[in-house]
Amino acid sequence: MKLDDPRVIKWLWAAGLLVLAVIIGLDWLIHHHAHFPRDGITIDTLPEFFPFFGFASCFLMVLVSKALGIALSRKDTFYDDQ
Repeated sequence: MKLDDPRVIKWLWAAGLLVLAVIIGLDWLIHHHAHFPRDGITIDTLPEFFPFFGFASCFLMVLVSKALGIALSRKDTFYDDQ
């Protein structure tokens, strides 16, 4: 079983989406308390907040790392003798 096999890739996608669905489904069973209720910020009491916040954080980290990779990249001949 190799990771570049299309059947394995489909299975991994299905397993990942199933885990995501279970996490979001279980999040509906948890009672969330607002962290800043005095300031009127109660968005963290929504059942979907923490899974989507985690996804958005990971997505932002990928975008920042791609931008840093482009900004810090050097030519292939950077370390060649001049």
